Amino acid sequence: MQLFSEVLEELEALAEVKYKEFNQKIVPTKQKMLGVRLPHLRKIAKKIAKQNPYEFLALEKQNIYEMIFLEGLVLSYIKEDFTTLVPHLEDFLKKVDNWSQVDSTFSGFKSIKMQQEKVLEVIKGWLNSKDEFIVRSALVILLLYYVQEKYLKIIFDIVQNVTHQGYYVKMANAWLLSVCMMRFPQETLEFLRYTSLDDFTYNKAISKSNDSYQITKEYKSKLKNLRRG
Repeated sequence: MQLFSEVLEELEALAEVKYKEFNQKIVPTKQKMLGVRLPHLRKIAKKIAKQNPYEFLALEKQNIYEMIFLEGLVLSYIKEDFTTLVPHLEDFLKKVDNWSQVDSTFSGFKSIKMQQEKVLEVIKGWLNSKDEFIVRSALVILLLYYVQEKYLKIIFDIVQNVTHQGYYVKMANAWLLSVCMMRFPQETLEFLRYTSLDDFTYNKAISKSNDSYQITKEYKSKLKNLRRG
């Protein structure tokens, strides 16, 4: 409990009421939010990852948003292979109820690039979960680390076959397609022409692609003609 008290004290000293109010508007969560900015959380997480990461991971986080956020960040900074950390990641994801903790956690996992094939097997398992944020995690990992020519067909198969109906799953699926559109516009356009993807995800993917500065006007024009409804 001493470590918990020390970390909580540090978080409370960094908390800002106005930032808390702002963050509560964009991050729907039932967790107790203190209002600590992400750069501060990253700094604390790096320190914990160097000193006593597993002691911190084992702590009860008392449903405090920043404590749970730190758990994910600490995992991303531990110098271990991703696959070694999977049990800890799954424990973390059971506590998550929002997009922000997912997206920030997985953006920092450099080890994924070193063992893509093994991580892909983990992802495929997560895609079958009934938990919205575990499925979102799988899709976010794909869009961050797998949008490459050799994985494109696998990604399209996954996108087409996601069954979870959660809003944050559909948004991640659309985001994944928009990243594919940025990097492989012709192949992604062909996929969109023939996919039976649900209307919400399909149109959101087109919308996100049209918002990108990395996609040409020519392709944006073609995408607009593909919108449904």
